[in-house]
Amino acid sequence: MLEAVKELGELVLEKEKKDILTSLVEDPNSNSRYNNVCIIKFKKERDNLYYQDVEREEYKKDYILKYLYRSGSANGPDFSPTAKLTEPEKTFPMKILGWFNKTLKDKTTNLSNEERILLIKIQEELEENREDIISKITEMRKEIPKKESIFITIKIEENGEEYYPGDFEIFRRLLIENVEKKDLEIFSEDKVCSICKEKKSVVIGNAGVYAFYTLDKPGFITGGFDENLAWRNFPVCLDCKRALEEGKRFIKENLRFSFAGISYQLIPKFIFGKEEIKDVVDIFVDSSKIVSLKKEVKKAYLADEDEILDILSESKDVLTLNFLFIKEQQSAEKILLLIEDVFPSRLKSIFLAKGYVDRLFNENFTFRTIRNFFSKSDPNKREYDLDKYFLELVDSVFKDRVIDRSFIMDFLMRRIRDSFIKDEYLSICINEALMVVVFLEKLNLLEMEVKDMEARLFDSLFKKYEPTFEAPVKRGLFLLGALTELLLRRQYKDRGSKPFMKELKSLKMDQKDFIGLLPKIQNKLEEYDAFDKGKRLIAEEASHYLLLAGDEWKMSVDEMNFYFSCGMNLVQEVANIVYTDKESIKEEIELEEG
Repeated sequence: MLEAVKELGELVLEKEKKDILTSLVEDPNSNSRYNNVCIIKFKKERDNLYYQDVEREEYKKDYILKYLYRSGSANGPDFSPTAKLTEPEKTFPMKILGWFNKTLKDKTTNLSNEERILLIKIQEELEENREDIISKITEMRKEIPKKESIFITIKIEENGEEYYPGDFEIFRRLLIENVEKKDLEIFSEDKVCSICKEKKSVVIGNAGVYAFYTLDKPGFITGGFDENLAWRNFPVCLDCKRALEEGKRFIKENLRFSFAGISYQLIPKFIFGKEEIKDVVDIFVDSSKIVSLKKEVKKAYLADEDEILDILSESKDVLTLNFLFIKEQQSAEKILLLIEDVFPSRLKSIFLAKGYVDRLFNENFTFRTIRNFFSKSDPNKREYDLDKYFLELVDSVFKDRVIDRSFIMDFLMRRIRDSFIKDEYLSICINEALMVVVFLEKLNLLEMEVKDMEARLFDSLFKKYEPTFEAPVKRGLFLLGALTELLLRRQYKDRGSKPFMKELKSLKMDQKDFIGLLPKIQNKLEEYDAFDKGKRLIAEEASHYLLLAGDEWKMSVDEMNFYFSCGMNLVQEVANIVYTDKESIKEEIELEEG
């Protein structure tokens, strides 16, 4: 993955012809939350400089180089006097004032006399007006909604012109120098870079481009806990580090999407020469093209937000795609899942299966549909706690790995049972569950039992959803579910309630329960004088398939109840076959209206 990030970074650097400073500076508002800028303003008149006020400004995209922001240590100053605000009483002394204190104390810092005087004057003014500055920053924080964030910087007014850190050569130079110093804290000479595999004059051991790599945690211990030998963990040359940083920045700003509500980064890896696949490369290194593609893809294809996967699925297998699902926690980054080397041809197979489901159900099937069953273990929970299982499923789909049927049925039936007990959205829930199963079966990801059977009454219905019902027991349970639903509707019509519901045991029935259910349904229908020819045909077919299934069904309780509930939900399609009279169909199916 890192090689792919580095390669993309090299392409962007080449295309945009960035100098070192431009590639080092970060956008403080890359996540679109830092739209408020807290300005500590100074005024310079000849040789005098004094503090004026704290002002609020709106963030400007074209001011990124002026802000000159680059994040540094969590417990120390950043690489310039620009910082993201956490708590005013901490951020100001540590990040803003702290930058000047550290710079002026560092004897290795190369400053001209004029530059040193400027920094000292700013430092003295910041120190002298510390309380007023913190107080005004605090007030500004209170005035801005909590969901909006702030970053702080300085501005100097001189002769009617306003200058930010990036307008001063001293701040620009020190940022570059300090980054280089940080890089060379842990290094070795004449060693092989782990990214480009070339021997370089210098490799560093603390590249730290991604925050999930750190040297202060157990595990990163090559060198026997000796920090001077830590370069052995992850030796990276300075050229590759720069390309990695640029690649990461570009991905974060342009190739970050949402997959069923979970953020992911799309990282391309080019297999053949870049000149041969120039059009594909251009998609990934041209920000304007990416924005254009996002606007073009109006329909939710696989996920539910800006997607370019549908367009990429039409590409030849000249590249692979890496999907990095990553969760940012304060200054740390946690990899939830990395799906590597997905070919466009695999995406095409997934889209074809999705299209099949869309047409079959006349719905827009997406991974959001699957996510509905893999969100919360308890509907009353505030947080999503099933991300791990959902992403395991996504990984199997993208990597063409067979999925355990019991794993799927467990999660599908959890939600179906909850809807059944609450008597809320049951039809929608079962329909979505069936869509999930058909989608996975179309991709050959579920091992399904398929058995040759003689032609029967409901063949056309089962063929419609093949291979979902290509086993006798599944057909028998399905028809049993349809017959049960017809009984429940008859009860509701005659009594205004459904007492037979208790026989369904909250959809936790086992094989013995299902075998005993058919005669109970027949008896109840006889009591209501409702066991007509249509229902007798359904009962006969259900009996036939259950007998054909034999004694060993080899199905979990979840799976048995799933096919049963599908029959309850698709009762209309069953009734259309056994009742040729439209009025009879209407009477049987619409009993609950009103």
